Amino acid sequence: MNWRFDHLAFNCAEGEGLQQAFADLLGLQPGRRPPFPFPGRWLYQDQQALVHIIEQADGSEPQLSHIAFSTQRPAAEVLQQVQASGLAHQVAQVPEDGIWQIFVRLPGGLVLELDAPAAGELAISHAYTEQGGAPS
Repeated sequence: MNWRFDHLAFNCAEGEGLQQAFADLLGLQPGRRPPFPFPGRWLYQDQQALVHIIEQADGSEPQLSHIAFSTQRPAAEVLQQVQASGLAHQVAQVPEDGIWQIFVRLPGGLVLELDAPAAGELAISHAYTEQGGAPS
Protein backbone atom coordinates (compact mmCIF):
# COMPACT_ATOMS: atom_id res chain seq x y z
CA MET A 1 0.00 0.00 0.00
CA ASN A 2 1.52 3.33 -1.06
CA TRP A 3 1.26 6.27 1.35
CA ARG A 4 2.11 9.92 1.03
CA PHE A 5 2.38 12.58 3.70
CA ASP A 6 -0.81 14.66 3.77
CA HIS A 7 -0.82 17.10 6.72
CA LEU A 8 -0.08 17.88 10.37
CA ALA A 9 -2.94 18.93 12.65
CA PHE A 10 -2.70 21.02 15.79
CA ASN A 11 -5.19 21.71 18.59
CA CYS A 12 -5.22 25.21 20.07
CA ALA A 13 -7.60 27.66 21.71
CA GLU A 14 -7.23 30.33 19.03
CA GLY A 15 -5.61 29.69 15.68
CA GLU A 16 -4.73 33.18 14.44
CA GLY A 17 -1.26 33.28 16.03
CA LEU A 18 -0.34 29.82 14.80
CA GLN A 19 -1.67 30.68 11.34
CA GLN A 20 0.48 33.83 11.25
CA ALA A 21 3.59 31.94 12.37
CA PHE A 22 3.18 29.37 9.56
CA ALA A 23 2.60 32.21 7.09
CA ASP A 24 5.68 34.13 8.23
CA LEU A 25 8.01 31.13 8.41
CA LEU A 26 6.80 28.86 5.60
CA GLY A 27 4.58 31.08 3.47
CA LEU A 28 1.50 28.93 4.12
CA GLN A 29 -1.79 30.66 3.32
CA PRO A 30 -5.34 30.04 4.59
CA GLY A 31 -7.69 28.29 2.19
CA ARG A 32 -10.77 26.14 1.76
CA ARG A 33 -11.81 23.98 4.71
CA PRO A 34 -14.70 21.51 4.56
CA PRO A 35 -17.65 22.37 6.83
CA PHE A 36 -16.61 20.35 9.86
CA PRO A 37 -18.86 20.80 12.92
CA PHE A 38 -16.03 22.49 14.86
CA PRO A 39 -13.94 25.63 14.19
CA GLY A 40 -10.57 25.50 12.53
CA ARG A 41 -8.32 26.61 9.69
CA TRP A 42 -6.48 24.91 6.84
CA LEU A 43 -3.16 26.36 5.69
CA TYR A 44 -1.95 25.69 2.17
CA GLN A 45 1.19 25.57 0.11
CA ASP A 46 -0.04 25.74 -3.49
CA GLN A 47 -2.94 23.24 -3.66
CA GLN A 48 -1.95 21.16 -0.60
CA ALA A 49 -3.38 21.86 2.86
CA LEU A 50 -0.24 21.02 4.86
CA VAL A 51 -1.39 22.27 8.28
CA HIS A 52 -4.81 21.89 9.86
CA ILE A 53 -5.59 23.94 12.95
CA ILE A 54 -8.40 22.68 15.19
CA GLU A 55 -9.67 25.41 17.49
CA GLN A 56 -10.81 24.14 20.89
CA ALA A 57 -11.88 26.54 23.61
CA ASP A 58 -10.34 24.38 26.36
CA GLY A 59 -6.86 24.36 24.79
CA SER A 60 -4.01 26.67 25.69
CA GLU A 61 -0.66 26.10 23.97
CA PRO A 62 -0.83 24.47 20.52
CA GLN A 63 -0.44 20.70 20.67
CA LEU A 64 0.05 18.17 17.91
CA SER A 65 -3.29 16.47 17.29
CA HIS A 66 -2.26 14.01 14.58
CA ILE A 67 -0.13 13.29 11.52
CA ALA A 68 -2.00 12.38 8.34
CA PHE A 69 -1.06 10.18 5.40
CA SER A 70 -3.17 9.41 2.34
CA THR A 71 -3.49 6.55 -0.11
CA GLN A 72 -5.49 5.75 -3.22
CA ARG A 73 -6.39 2.30 -1.86
CA PRO A 74 -10.07 1.89 -0.98
CA ALA A 75 -10.95 2.87 2.58
CA ALA A 76 -12.38 -0.59 3.31
CA GLU A 77 -8.96 -2.16 2.61
CA VAL A 78 -7.23 0.36 4.86
CA LEU A 79 -9.75 -0.26 7.64
CA GLN A 80 -9.27 -4.01 7.32
CA GLN A 81 -5.51 -3.57 7.76
CA VAL A 82 -6.04 -1.29 10.78
CA GLN A 83 -8.46 -3.75 12.37
CA ALA A 84 -5.97 -6.58 11.86
CA SER A 85 -3.34 -4.52 13.74
CA GLY A 86 -5.44 -4.53 16.90
CA LEU A 87 -4.74 -0.82 17.47
CA ALA A 88 -7.47 1.45 18.78
CA HIS A 89 -9.09 3.44 15.98
CA GLN A 90 -12.06 5.55 14.97
CA VAL A 91 -13.60 6.29 11.60
CA ALA A 92 -14.96 9.58 10.23
CA GLN A 93 -15.72 11.12 6.85
CA VAL A 94 -14.73 14.56 5.55
CA PRO A 95 -17.92 16.59 4.93
CA GLU A 96 -18.62 17.18 1.23
CA ASP A 97 -15.32 15.59 0.12
CA GLY A 98 -16.25 11.98 0.85
CA ILE A 99 -12.75 11.03 1.98
CA TRP A 100 -12.74 8.46 4.77
CA GLN A 101 -10.51 9.23 7.75
CA ILE A 102 -9.29 6.38 9.93
CA PHE A 103 -7.66 7.70 13.09
CA VAL A 104 -5.29 5.15 14.65
CA ARG A 105 -3.90 5.55 18.17
CA LEU A 106 -0.31 4.28 18.17
CA PRO A 107 1.52 3.07 21.27
CA GLY A 108 2.52 6.11 23.32
CA GLY A 109 -0.58 8.05 22.25
CA LEU A 110 0.48 9.44 18.86
CA VAL A 111 -2.48 9.53 16.45
CA LEU A 112 -2.20 8.80 12.73
CA GLU A 113 -4.96 9.85 10.36
CA LEU A 114 -5.13 7.54 7.37
CA ASP A 115 -7.11 9.08 4.50
CA ALA A 116 -8.57 6.92 1.74
CA PRO A 117 -11.12 7.43 -1.00
CA ALA A 118 -14.71 6.43 -0.44
CA ALA A 119 -15.59 3.11 -2.02
CA GLY A 120 -18.74 1.91 -0.32
CA GLU A 121 -19.83 2.70 3.20
CA LEU A 122 -17.90 2.37 6.44
CA ALA A 123 -19.40 2.61 9.89
CA ILE A 124 -18.55 5.96 11.50
CA SER A 125 -17.34 5.66 15.08
CA HIS A 126 -16.77 8.64 17.35
CA ALA A 127 -15.02 6.68 20.09
CA TYR A 128 -11.79 4.77 19.64
CA THR A 129 -12.43 1.04 19.38
CA GLU A 130 -10.11 -1.87 19.91
CA GLN A 131 -9.98 -4.95 17.73
CA GLY A 132 -13.38 -6.58 17.88
CA GLY A 133 -15.19 -3.26 18.29
CA ALA A 134 -15.07 -2.90 22.09
CA PRO A 135 -14.94 0.76 23.22
CA SER A 136 -11.70 1.80 24.88
